[in-house]
Amino acid sequence: MNRKINQAVKRGDLIAYGDLFASYSPKRKQEILKRARYLKAAMELKKLRKELKISQEELARKMKVKREFITRIESGEQNITIETLNRVAEATGKEFEFHFR
Repeated sequence: MNRKINQAVKRGDLIAYGDLFASYSPKRKQEILKRARYLKAAMELKKLRKELKISQEELARKMKVKREFITRIESGEQNITIETLNRVAEATGKEFEFHFR
């Protein structure tokens, strides 16, 4: 991080995402964007589960997986495959759609 950002962090100032992201190396930016993809899937799964008012345990039981697997997905630690997304859809009575925007 550059000096200006370090000083802002020490003061507790808010830092614009663009400024912070620009301060990272290309390799670090790539790592962040990769992690962001997992977190997007994680947030969508958790949102769906909360809307349906089902626990991680219940979803795991319906999918025939361990609860820890659902926890890893929802924390963004687990790479989620299309097959897993289809299993989530089946377990929740939803339809999985895949499209590009």
